[in-house]
Amino acid sequence: MAHDLDAGGPREQLVPGWRVPRHTRYDYDLRIGDAERDAALAQLRDHFVAGRLTFDEFTERIGAALVATTQRQIDALMADLPRPPRAAGAGRDKQSADTDASRFLVFALLLFALATWVLIMAWMSRHAYWNAPPYPPIPGK
Repeated sequence: MAHDLDAGGPREQLVPGWRVPRHTRYDYDLRIGDAERDAALAQLRDHFVAGRLTFDEFTERIGAALVATTQRQIDALMADLPRPPRAAGAGRDKQSADTDASRFLVFALLLFALATWVLIMAWMSRHAYWNAPPYPPIPGK
């Protein structure tokens, strides 16, 4: 490992895409998709409603957000605006906890139904085997 210059270096120097501003050799723009553009549009709308942007600034930034292809372009649009509060993320955690509880309940009910079906089939097969009438005699013998 003595020949490897990256061995033992900080994580932002070892992992492509790990970004610490002005401290990484992987300082390239990451491409974004529709989801990131939609999130930026929603944030811009919220800032416009809060009065932080004039109508002209809002329309200009919306146009720039719609044609943005990298995260750096989106970050430049939001650089002078405050970040959204973190309170919205707490609701998602509760929602995911409710989803996990629902999945557990469905799994438990399915397991109970399967166990009930297995027990009923076992009881019916035993009952049918022990109480079955003898085979009818073969005619001609």
